[in-house]
Amino acid sequence: MEVIAVGTAAIDVIYEVGMYPKEDSKARSLATSKCRGGNAASALVVCSQLGVIEEEGSMPVSYIISSQATGSRTIVHSRTIAELSCEAFSRQVEWYMTQDTNAPVWFHFEGRNMKTVRQMMLHVRENAPHAKVSIEIEFPRYPWGLAKTLASLADYVFVSKDYLRDNVSVSSANEFFAQIQRQQWDENWSQWVKAFVCPWGSEGVYYLEMDGSTIHHIPCAQLDRVVESNGAGDSFIGAALAGLSRGNAPFYLVLKTACDVATFKCSQHGFHLPCNKVLEWKSALQS
Repeated sequence: MEVIAVGTAAIDVIYEVGMYPKEDSKARSLATSKCRGGNAASALVVCSQLGVIEEEGSMPVSYIISSQATGSRTIVHSRTIAELSCEAFSRQVEWYMTQDTNAPVWFHFEGRNMKTVRQMMLHVRENAPHAKVSIEIEFPRYPWGLAKTLASLADYVFVSKDYLRDNVSVSSANEFFAQIQRQQWDENWSQWVKAFVCPWGSEGVYYLEMDGSTIHHIPCAQLDRVVESNGAGDSFIGAALAGLSRGNAPFYLVLKTACDVATFKCSQHGFHLPCNKVLEWKSALQS
């Protein structure tokens, strides 16, 4: 199965400092690194990718300050490239589907430019009904009233802890799941949605399986020291997509492996995973 993600790609420039600098001050960078950034692109470093070339604009760049003291990252993002239009997306999908109409395919959407992304999701549902669809909801500038209409079109919905706190006004994943089960927002979750997944930082991941309305929690291993948290969520989603797209791995095992991958990512710089760990995680998904 192939996975297609729609979102942004950027260059992350990470300055590692002893502690976060005071405003209007000078600070010495202990180390500087550059890697691929953007939610969808980072996730597909762990999975796979399909790129769309935009002739106008420039390469988006994110400047990231990474604190050794806490492992936190502070991001300043700059880009002039236009958002992908539904028309361009539709043409690409139609071309792709003509290559092999029976090929299993997975579309993962980064939850940005939501009105347009909703049109893209509807296009997939109408023209590739066999495809699997997932979406991540993270960016606070999009209200839940809009985001939930995209969530209802996906098979798997990834919602961040910060988004739930700031946009849905809930303090826990279980509270959010309870509102889903009570049909709090009068949305049709039964047609497509198989599960809501809420990564919860050092607590691990909480998820709601719609079939049976069961709520689960998977704790993650605790690190003695966080080296770099930038991209941990993307690593979780990338690993989850790799597991889900296999088609036969138990859902619990997929998310447990995704937690392990995200935790390991926090212990190192960048997204390159060592071969021995990759083999270990692949073996776990096959067991």
